[in-house]
Amino acid sequence: MNRLARQGLVVTLTGALALLVLTVAPLSAQAAVTCTPAETVTGNSNGAINVAGDQTLCLDNATQTGAITVDPGGTLSVRRSTIDGSVSLNAGYTQFEFCGSETIGGAIEATGGTGPVLIGDTGLLGPDRAPVCAANIIDGAVTLDANHGGVTLARNDIRAAVTATANGNVNVNVKTPTNIVGNDIVGALTCTGNTPAPNNLGLMGLPEPNVVGGERFGQTCLDGGF
Repeated sequence: MNRLARQGLVVTLTGALALLVLTVAPLSAQAAVTCTPAETVTGNSNGAINVAGDQTLCLDNATQTGAITVDPGGTLSVRRSTIDGSVSLNAGYTQFEFCGSETIGGAIEATGGTGPVLIGDTGLLGPDRAPVCAANIIDGAVTLDANHGGVTLARNDIRAAVTATANGNVNVNVKTPTNIVGNDIVGALTCTGNTPAPNNLGLMGLPEPNVVGGERFGQTCLDGGF
């Protein structure tokens, strides 16, 4: 085999491997939200919290009694925490992560995010071998609407319905998938108008079906094996 042929084979194999990686690993790391000490809440916190535009709030090992709302331009991170109340992110918020945490009688509603949404366990490990984001217990409905920075809802215990609507691309050249992977959902699962349609592929590109106690509606979520 001559040198040019060998080079062509290497390029072909490299391209095939790259395609394989892109195909089998839809779940990927995202930059974790970082907060200064002044932006971080730990321990017990009582009363409703509002995250204003251009502000960032991290709850870390906190117990929050009261609802949390996030205004356009705000960013919220919840890790290893319990929230007795709902979490609502309003259109234009920047980023949201909810990891290894729990709501008590509280829904999560994230609408119109410009950056990534991460709720649950991607299967990825950090440098310390701990999960990048751990699974959650959500004692309420999860609504994900018109988020354009990518959505991951993975391996959570969700004790009500899940609705995913109009998430995904606003620019055809930018792919922002909606990953709904391996969740245990007590209520219905509804998916409409997401571009592209949601997938349930885990870290290695294998399907991880969601267990759904209610009915299934729309797009790929209608499939009983999704």
